[in-house]
Parts: sequence; C-alpha cells; structure tokens
Amino acid sequence: MDGEIKYGKKQRNREVRSVDGMKSMKRGEMPGYERLRSEVVDRKLCTFCGACVSACLLRHLEWADEPLRREKKAACEECSLCYDACYVPKLQEEEGLLEEEVLGRKRRMEEEPLGIFSRILAAKSKDERILENAQDGGVVSTILKHLFEQKSIDGAIVAGMREGFWEPFPRVAKNFDDVIASARTKFGISPNLMLVRDAVLEEYLDSICIVGLPCHTRALRHMQHTKFELAPAISLTIGLFCRENYEYLPLRNYVEGVLGEGSIAEVRKFSVTEDAMLVFSDKTLSIPITEVKKWVPRHCLLCSDYTNELADISVGCDGSPDGFSTVIVRTERGKSVFAAIEAKGLVETKPADIAAIREIAERKRRKAVQTKKIYDLRSAGLSAEEIATRLGIELETVLHRLEKY
Repeated sequence: MDGEIKYGKKQRNREVRSVDGMKSMKRGEMPGYERLRSEVVDRKLCTFCGACVSACLLRHLEWADEPLRREKKAACEECSLCYDACYVPKLQEEEGLLEEEVLGRKRRMEEEPLGIFSRILAAKSKDERILENAQDGGVVSTILKHLFEQKSIDGAIVAGMREGFWEPFPRVAKNFDDVIASARTKFGISPNLMLVRDAVLEEYLDSICIVGLPCHTRALRHMQHTKFELAPAISLTIGLFCRENYEYLPLRNYVEGVLGEGSIAEVRKFSVTEDAMLVFSDKTLSIPITEVKKWVPRHCLLCSDYTNELADISVGCDGSPDGFSTVIVRTERGKSVFAAIEAKGLVETKPADIAAIREIAERKRRKAVQTKKIYDLRSAGLSAEEIATRLGIELETVLHRLEKY
C-alpha cells in the first residue's frame, strides 16, 4: 500500500528515508514522475542511466526499455525524487560545477577536450585469465580484482550480458568470477544505476565501484551533488571511453541475418574501427560503418563527452597499441588505486598517443554541437535542405541526424 513505510529503517549502517521524508514539491508543481516524462523521456532526452529507478523509495518505477510507472500511485503526488535524480534538466546549470566538486578545480585550456587528468598512459594486465577474456588490455578487470582482493570494495555495478546473446544489462558483481563473466564490450542500453538501491539495501554492500559510460558517470556525480541518500556507498567510478553506443536489436538482427538465427550467441567479441564493426565468431563479419551509424541512439548524437571526464579513472582503447588499454587517471582516489596496481606489478605500461585521443574527443564535441544545431533548426521549422544550407554541411548528414529527431 502507498505510504505503508512510515519510519526510516536501517540496512546495516545506512539510513533510509521514510515516505514522510520524501522531498516535497512547491504548490502547483507537476509531480515528479509526470515531470520526468514530459521534460525528459517524452522529449527523447533520456540517456537511460537508470538513476531515477534507484531514487524511488517505494520502487514504483521499473525498467521497461525506459523508466516506467505502470499505475499512478498516491505517494507520487507530492514526491519529486525520480525527477530530482535525473541530471538532464540540470545539464547547463551544473556545467563546470560538478567538475570542480569532483576534481577540485576548473579545467585549464590545455586540458580541453579531455578533461582534468594527472596521467594518461597505455596499460595491459599481466593476468592471463583476464587477458583471455579482455576487450583490450584488461585494465578494468585488473582494477576490480585488486579492489576485491584488498577488500576496498564489496561489489561493482557493471554491464553484464542478458541470456548469453550479448544484450547488455546491469548486474552486481560481487567477486572476480562475476567480473570475468561481465568482461568485454556489449552494445546497447544498460541502465546500470538502477541497481544502486538493490546493491545497498538488498545485497548489503557498503563500498561499490560503478563501471559505466559517460552518461552513467555524469548521472552519478549529479546524484552525489544532490546528496542522494545512497551515494556514500559509491567508493570509485571507472569510466569507459565512448565514441557512441549502438542499439542492440538492429545489431543482433543484422548479425543473425548474415550468420543465421541464434548465431549472435556464438560471437566472441565485437570491435569498432573507423570503417567497420568487426564481429568475431567462427568467421569474422565486417559490418560497414555506414550501416552501424544507423543504430546510434539519439542521446548519443547529443553527447560531447568521449573520455568520461568525471570518472576517477577513465579507460578506453583509442590511443594505445593493440592489446593495451588507454588509462586516464583523474582524481586523488583514482591516483591511489592505479598507483597500487602498478606497485604490485599487475600491469605493463607504455606511453599513450594523447594526440589521437584528443582528436577523437574534439570530433565528438563538434558532432554534438552540430547535432544540437540541426535539431534546433528543425524545431524552428526549417527543412533538411534549408538546414544543410544554413550550416554549410552535407544534406546526407542532416538526414541521418534527423532520423533520430
């Protein structure tokens, strides 16, 4: 029943607010869920991070390819928690503010567009089991293994794989075997932050590492900024580089259309180059990048963060030799963790190609700015041809972006 939880309860040492302690709204203000729908989800601005699901004290929100409340609840009438957990409405207001909170200062001009960092290097795990299952250099798995062994964390929220068909879905990893089972890149939506409440209150975890894309990290930093009740349980963020994500179903349909029904279950690895997506199975399938670009979600077209600028440690592949991962160490916490795995001899390191990373980051920034201009002009009533002329770009580019308008 709505409102049946009248008093705060504790799971271990973590205080959980009661229904009576929900944030109240101003008179005449739209209830939180309705506002979340109208301002974010219905306007196709949702980045599918899952934060709103974790924010709901009474678990009225579920994940059904987007945050969904199946029936109106009385407790929601004067509550705005799910809306407050969403970082999208606060993007401009918090621009620069979150970076100062996380990294202690504003970025310098020479740090554009990579964000504040203390080190950039290439690294490769020395653990053979990790390398056998790694996307590239196995750095994320190496960090998590070290943190579990040191009991610095008791869980990690990562993108696992649903039903063995390469469909990403969040899972709570509680040991090294769970980490290995979740290794390698999966393409598609994974609302990782929806599991924060479950991890703390059902799995009884007190020190959690979040592994995610820039949208996950930005959402988490927003939740920490707004004093989300469970934020103290997050002890580290590992951010993955992200040129762009791809929708899962079109990818699966393409692979199985070429290799046969159910063949995606036999895939060992996906990798994206400048010209194609490579699908490694019994045979290697090369999907032209022009086809792959059709599967980019709308929110990715508007995202300008390539290197996961607000993470403690950022990890990717661009800018490193084959078999290595690029590592950007950012915060004091990140420096401490990475220094520890170096001191234990867990990784081999080399210089990274910072110029290459910077070029990709700048390209993503330009693309996001251009996409926003295209959408703004479309909203103003201009045709695709008029937009192309106004911006001085190819009509094909405009038409491609407008497919997700």
